[in-house]
Amino acid sequence: MQTIGKLSFFSLLILALTACSNTPQMSLPNWIDNPGKHQAVGNCGSHALGKQKQKECAMSRARLELAARQGIEIQSMSVMTEQANNLRSSSQLNQQTVQEINSKIKTRLVESFLDRGQDILWVLVEEL
Repeated sequence: MQTIGKLSFFSLLILALTACSNTPQMSLPNWIDNPGKHQAVGNCGSHALGKQKQKECAMSRARLELAARQGIEIQSMSVMTEQANNLRSSSQLNQQTVQEINSKIKTRLVESFLDRGQDILWVLVEEL
């Protein structure tokens, strides 16, 4: 009789834990995988210099995508260095962008989406 009670309790415990682990996850917007013909998607993970730099990084990547479609070459390089001594730390970001453009690409931000779980910002830009 005690084994049936223990087995029932254990089964209920497993069911409760399973129910808690099935929290709904936020799905990504459709435009991330299916941008329009004159649109591009860029993303950027958390940025050492804050949310504004994260947005600029994502928009830059989307513009690079549009430029690549037109055969325009844009080279970008970022170098992040960090130092830590005992309880003090510092970081420095050096970014260099070299562009050779014969035509201009003008874009506007259409939509953005922040994946809070992974801290990834997605942006959709459109060529004007």
